[in-house]
Amino acid sequence: MADIIIALLVAFFAGILVKTVDWLDDDKKSRHPGKFLLAVFYGLAIGYIIGTASFALIFLAALIAQIIAKKVDTMAHLVGFTIAVLSLVVFGVPYMDLALLAYFLVLAFIDEGEFVGNLKFISDYRPFLKVGALPLILIGRWDYFVGIMVFDFGYELTRYVLTSRFGKKKAK
Repeated sequence: MADIIIALLVAFFAGILVKTVDWLDDDKKSRHPGKFLLAVFYGLAIGYIIGTASFALIFLAALIAQIIAKKVDTMAHLVGFTIAVLSLVVFGVPYMDLALLAYFLVLAFIDEGEFVGNLKFISDYRPFLKVGALPLILIGRWDYFVGIMVFDFGYELTRYVLTSRFGKKKAK
């Protein structure tokens, strides 16, 4: 039980760090070198989750989808991605249920799409991976849903704090 709690806490903090780097890169257009340190930490956090957590495949799929969708588009995110991949040497590679990985990969890729107009909320909140993890609860795999929701809670909480504190421009 302690392992899942630690993994969930790491997922929460990874969400905070990823959103902070997003905000520094996309909204602030910051050149501050601190964003690279934050990217290293989120890379380690995501690598830890992928290497050790019971819900690793959902994070691995999201990481792969980022590359396929060409969303690793800043140097800071490249640092975070690279650290996540390299950290698997330390944390290990998870058992891969290829069907489940493919399922999550498709959902994560759809989440990376750019929706417009009335569907823009889909791009903002990326619901497919979260909704797709929900049915796994029926087979006793609540950890996938909770893991991605905890990450997302950290991400969205940070979005809220940053936009409330530093302006109305929406942090993507």
